[in-house]
Amino acid sequence: MSMKTSTGLQDSGTEAESDAENIEADLAISELIDQHENTGWSAVPGISGAEAGAWSARLIEAREIMQEGF
Repeated sequence: MSMKTSTGLQDSGTEAESDAENIEADLAISELIDQHENTGWSAVPGISGAEAGAWSARLIEAREIMQEGF
């Protein structure tokens, strides 16, 4: 039975599916972090280096929080 967790993430209700979903989510957020860090933010109008750095830090923190639940 599928259900939403308190964080709003979909939980399939089985451990095997949850592990696969967690691995998939970890890979997805890692890819997002890599793409974010490789973006030339100086070429994006209205986005400062400090803002981009703060976003990267938040993404990394989110990944670490997510991994704590594995």
